[in-house]
Amino acid sequence: MSETSGTPQAPASQGTRTAALRTVKARETNDYPLEEFIESRGFRPEIQGLRAFAVLLVVLYHVWVGKVSGGVDVFLFISAFLLSLSFMRKINEGKPLNLFSYWMHVFQRLLPVATVVIAGTTIASFFVLAPSRWSQTVTDATSSLFYFQNWNLAFSSVDYYAQNASVKSPFQHFWSLSIQGQIFIIWPLLFAAVAYVVHRFRGNLFTTAVFIFNTVFVASLTFSIVETDTNQGFAYFDTRTRLWEFAIGTLLAMLTLKWKAPEKARVVMGWVGIIGLVTCGAILPVERAFPGYLALWPVISGALVIMAGRTNSRWGIDRLLVSAPLQNLGNISYALYLVHWPILILYSSAVGTSRVNFIEGAVIILASIGLAWLLIRFVEKPLRYRKDPFVPWLMMKMRFKTIFSVKTWADQLAFILAIFLVAGVPLVAAQAWVGYRNTQSEQNAELQVQTASENYPGARAIGGAQQGLIDNPIPSGGDVKTQFDGLSDPCTGGFAPSDPALAKYCNVQKYGPEDAPLTMVIGNSHAEQALSIFKPIAEQTKTNLQTYLLGGCQYPVRAVNASNECSEFNTKMTEEILKRKPQTVVLIATVAQARSNDERVDPSLDETVRRLTEAGVQVIGLRDNPRFEYNIYECAQKAGADKSSCARPASDKYAAENPAKEIFDKYRNQGAVMVDLKDVYCPDGMCSPVVGNIYVYLDDNHVSKTYGRTMAQEVFQRAAEGGWLVSGKVNL
Repeated sequence: MSETSGTPQAPASQGTRTAALRTVKARETNDYPLEEFIESRGFRPEIQGLRAFAVLLVVLYHVWVGKVSGGVDVFLFISAFLLSLSFMRKINEGKPLNLFSYWMHVFQRLLPVATVVIAGTTIASFFVLAPSRWSQTVTDATSSLFYFQNWNLAFSSVDYYAQNASVKSPFQHFWSLSIQGQIFIIWPLLFAAVAYVVHRFRGNLFTTAVFIFNTVFVASLTFSIVETDTNQGFAYFDTRTRLWEFAIGTLLAMLTLKWKAPEKARVVMGWVGIIGLVTCGAILPVERAFPGYLALWPVISGALVIMAGRTNSRWGIDRLLVSAPLQNLGNISYALYLVHWPILILYSSAVGTSRVNFIEGAVIILASIGLAWLLIRFVEKPLRYRKDPFVPWLMMKMRFKTIFSVKTWADQLAFILAIFLVAGVPLVAAQAWVGYRNTQSEQNAELQVQTASENYPGARAIGGAQQGLIDNPIPSGGDVKTQFDGLSDPCTGGFAPSDPALAKYCNVQKYGPEDAPLTMVIGNSHAEQALSIFKPIAEQTKTNLQTYLLGGCQYPVRAVNASNECSEFNTKMTEEILKRKPQTVVLIATVAQARSNDERVDPSLDETVRRLTEAGVQVIGLRDNPRFEYNIYECAQKAGADKSSCARPASDKYAAENPAKEIFDKYRNQGAVMVDLKDVYCPDGMCSPVVGNIYVYLDDNHVSKTYGRTMAQEVFQRAAEGGWLVSGKVNL
């Protein structure tokens, strides 16, 4: 989002004069072919206006609509467009690319404001967010500072944990800035390859550049379409799936250097582009379908606006884009993008809402604009034109000037390293402190549950007195993802799936010999949380435990209700079970709803249970746990001693009758067992955040590992009473 053109020019240095002489000499001796560019140099206010328009769309959609607009895709390719114009001219004129100086200049511009926002957001988060989110917040802050937040979000499956604004990371928006920062390093290297071919082999500049960047475009778009179809949650944050958007910016830069559309056509192009941008987020399922081929919509729309350029027409869209409001907004667009999201998320978390109303949203937008202006006025500009900035930079500057006295980029490198030092050290220290705190909390919870402490009975307290047990519930805080259980080993040898495509979903833990009875736990995150129940059971019955898990994918599920990956997972899993024939399969039989008691059963459940039980496999179906419209764990942490305000009646969360009971009763004599845990999650008719002095949930719909382990005895007894044939006894 940073524009590198149109900045004040410093007096010509010796290196600049040398480069100019080299250019003149190259022209005189015809050392390389020169192209004629029709695109003039200088600041293009309509692009500044387009950037402002795109960021405004992002902010409005985030705050009031609660979804993605497609505006991010526009300012990603704008940055490549501006970068490419600069490098194409340098190569054409024979000027040195000075890659290191370019990198230093760019990050010197980007880092100060970003660092202040990261620091301020981190500090505010410790006051606003629940302790359970501190660890992830510091991790996100560090990832954002060092430009790999997109990969952090991709590998941590952000959509898995963040369902609404009150539980999303205040640093989630840094994913696009991280990709942009990575491109600012990669793209100059590609232009260096272009320059090498042009000057070493006297290649044609445009032919060479088009070949290289068109190859990037085709390869990346193809990969983006495939990965979006198979793993959209990961693809959304994957740098590789976004390269084509930057490649379009580069190809567009080449086009504008050589061709300009007729004036009347440019008027139409501009308006078509703007309309495309405005309607993109409203029409397209951006969150579920980007960045595949549908992302061409906002990118091409933005490209049309840039190609329209200055139309010299009273009807041209450029008259709007060059207007003072958009130009002023463009001046603070980078800072506005940085601050609007943390303000929205921290406010939503503080008041416990998943969506702000119109008045709240208007205040958030105005506050974001005001804070963005302050950051540009008192952080970005003073540091850009600094004389004697803060002491750490000054000390490092003197050292680098001594070591690299002939390098013009020494000041910039020292400045950037100083920023990383000043911001990075506190973040590392905070991460260490939070990590220690989490470890202590986790160890305490483990100890209390394993020793069956009378102060922390959890589900074992159901039916007994719970008075006096809610003063200090566990786990007291920490990283919520530690409250998901897991199995220790990959599926190899005799546990390897017959279809290699299933290996990535599979883990195993052996509590008996390899030929011991096998229990498979299959499905989504709600099946995963059941591991905390079945691991203690498997350990005491000396059975082996195997999981096949795919986040967000119910098992079983009808193909029309699932993504391609989930549908394929379901098909292959049923085949795998029928081949392997484990003793037991555990699945989540129902799906609860956050906003109603409309508990559902997938239409494929009946056939799946029939096929598996006919093959001699016992099937345990667990009734789903309640889901909430808010983070019930955070609500309870903030509520103090009286947590009743966070509870909801079971009748609001569960259907009057278990909708899966009839199916499991039908196949009971063949080995189907229904375990209804409604009263375990909602004792005495209330779905409370704390039962037996243990937090039941870790967010708005996942059960904590600590509480799950206290459910093991009850689940075993109910399954055995329902007909589950398993050897051994369980005393938990």
